[in-house]
Amino acid sequence: MDKALMAMSLDDDDEPFDMPNLPQFSSCERNTRSLIGRLLNPDCQKIANLLREMPRKWQKQGKVRGIALSKERFQFLFDNEHDLVEVLEKGVHTSNEWALAIERWVENPPPDYLQFINVWVQVRNIPLNHYTEEAITALRERLGMVKVVAFDPDKPQLQEYVRMQIRMNVARPFKQAMVVNLPEGGTSRVYFNYERLQKRCHECQRLNHAKDICPRLVKQRKDAALERRQRILREKQQADLVLRPHDPLFGVLTEDQVGLCPITGRSKISSEVLEEMRRYMMMATDSDKAIRIERIRSSVAEVEKDPMLQKTILRLEPAPVFTKQVDKGKGRLFDLDLNTPAESNALDRREGGKLMASAIKASRGNIASPWSFSSSGQDISSKEKSPPLMIAPPSGASMLRGHHGSRSASSHFQGNPTEHGLNLTISQPSGVFKKTTKPRRRPYVSKRKASKTSTAGILQELYGSSGSGAMIGAKRKGSSEEPESYEGARKKEARVIPHEGSPKIR
Repeated sequence: MDKALMAMSLDDDDEPFDMPNLPQFSSCERNTRSLIGRLLNPDCQKIANLLREMPRKWQKQGKVRGIALSKERFQFLFDNEHDLVEVLEKGVHTSNEWALAIERWVENPPPDYLQFINVWVQVRNIPLNHYTEEAITALRERLGMVKVVAFDPDKPQLQEYVRMQIRMNVARPFKQAMVVNLPEGGTSRVYFNYERLQKRCHECQRLNHAKDICPRLVKQRKDAALERRQRILREKQQADLVLRPHDPLFGVLTEDQVGLCPITGRSKISSEVLEEMRRYMMMATDSDKAIRIERIRSSVAEVEKDPMLQKTILRLEPAPVFTKQVDKGKGRLFDLDLNTPAESNALDRREGGKLMASAIKASRGNIASPWSFSSSGQDISSKEKSPPLMIAPPSGASMLRGHHGSRSASSHFQGNPTEHGLNLTISQPSGVFKKTTKPRRRPYVSKRKASKTSTAGILQELYGSSGSGAMIGAKRKGSSEEPESYEGARKKEARVIPHEGSPKIR
């Protein structure tokens, strides 16, 4: 499918389609009894509403059918010719109180098709000495082409106006009045009223838009906003002026020399320096005023050449302090793009390493635990000839029973150097360190061996060869059998005299 889409060419359909010249392909015969119309204000008029309401307004329901040709154009097909002529002779038609441009269908429409409408106009205040057909017609020619004039000079006229039908351009404004210069001198104002026209722009008198969006008012609002903006800018500039006409320095220095710097936002000359210059000029007399003006101008021009002098003399800012301590007040740089790996490692070594590195190093150390065992399975704490440190295992932790359980518990706590259960390590804000213990004082090896043999001899005399005290004073051997619990081991190790009393001596 992709290959087929890529092989498609947009130039395949460039050839125009030839409409067959056959009667069944033409609707000219049907269109002979139709009207073509156009919406003059599409923002306020809808084609669908127009097609539904116009047959009712014409009282031609069931005799006319509307067709939407585009968003602005429509067509009405009539069943009878007299209905079409009756609707067309009514003059101006409106939809939603806005006028419509309607004309009879023609096979080849002219360029100005649907650009004109026939309107009946009432002309008022006609000059008394020019109440003739020719004068009235000449007045209306300024508005458009006059088609019909309803005027009879031989009969009485009961209205204060004369009616005329004029073909008017909908793109031009509809005038409400016109000034007429009379040949005998003076002027007269003639007024025009348009029949059947409900809404139009009251600013420019056009039919294609409302007053809110009138181009003339929009232009006026834009011009007013621009003028207001320029006035505000001028007022702001005048308010920001440092040198005013009544200032002693006005004309001595320019506003560019004393205003704000656009880059730094600070004054180019401090207010204290300007006050001293004003006092200096106010004390001048007529004879030395020119000399003082020249002296101020030359001094300021000379200082402006050196940025350091501008800082210290004109702005009265303290000069920067230079120090030979290149690392004074230096802090850590948190921009990772500038820190190379070598610099990062050196920084870690200088600060003693990171907290996590210290914790890992502490956990890998060889920490002596009462639960740790040697490689041969013997208890290391028994070598020191001290009672074992019995720590109650956690609830539900059956893995801490026996020698194997002790070894697993020891490995568990050694992997977590921050645990506080065994009190072997302490945590401080700077890291985790091994707890220092005071070494015990123990006798020499020969004395320990002698004490072991003496203790074993006493027990053998009391209990015989079975109670030689193999578990007392000697190293415990690892066995392949399953070790028993701590409570059972305690009971077995406790050797006491039976309750039946001492043995009878014969």
